[in-house]
Amino acid sequence: MLNKIGYIAAGLGFTSIAASVAAWYTEKGSDENENAHAERTGIFIGLWPQTFFALAMILFKLNEMGHDKDARRIVKNLESLTN
Repeated sequence: MLNKIGYIAAGLGFTSIAASVAAWYTEKGSDENENAHAERTGIFIGLWPQTFFALAMILFKLNEMGHDKDARRIVKNLESLTN
């Protein structure tokens, strides 16, 4: 379970890199203010990948350490609370 979530976090990291570049290019315009806004948006989205990659590394390490059983127990307890 932790491995799956880790791969999702890593995928979100790569996706946010592409989204950062896409936001920068698609929001660019002829106006100087539009270009500044496009750069700020690209930089803002560009701050996300580090967080996703760090989260993925933590989740992979927790899985290596054998904490997958704990994660399954927590999810099971949460499911019983919602029912």
